[in-house]
Amino acid sequence: MKKIVLLTIAVSGLLIIFVFQKFNYAAWWNGIVPQVVSIESANTVFVVNKTVRLILNDAFCMLLIWSLFENRNYVRVAFFLFLIELFIVLPLYFFFKLWLEGPTEISSPLLSQIHRMVVNPLLMVLLIAGLIYQRSINRFNS
Repeated sequence: MKKIVLLTIAVSGLLIIFVFQKFNYAAWWNGIVPQVVSIESANTVFVVNKTVRLILNDAFCMLLIWSLFENRNYVRVAFFLFLIELFIVLPLYFFFKLWLEGPTEISSPLLSQIHRMVVNPLLMVLLIAGLIYQRSINRFNS
């Protein structure tokens, strides 16, 4: 029962993030605590919105990995992939995106593919497919 609840939360969370992908997290933050940090420049709003969306997507994907496999090592691999994505791939994406095109939602064909990899949970979905394959190979060999 616990596994089904976790799986439902993970998939529902991913669906909600997808449905509300245009949600402005920066404006929401400004509405709650405007006196702490005011997020107003277009580039900063773009960075905050994409970063929050990446963190939420990958958190729900890690919950999905836990609910599917219940293996700490798999979640650990997902977490390290998330850190690489957050601290290496995402800043590179922001640099090229903001340098070449600015904070628009429409991207060139090359940056569009990178956008899909970074903002959508594509890397985690590929990891889940790889983990399923790895588990099936391990079962076949034993």
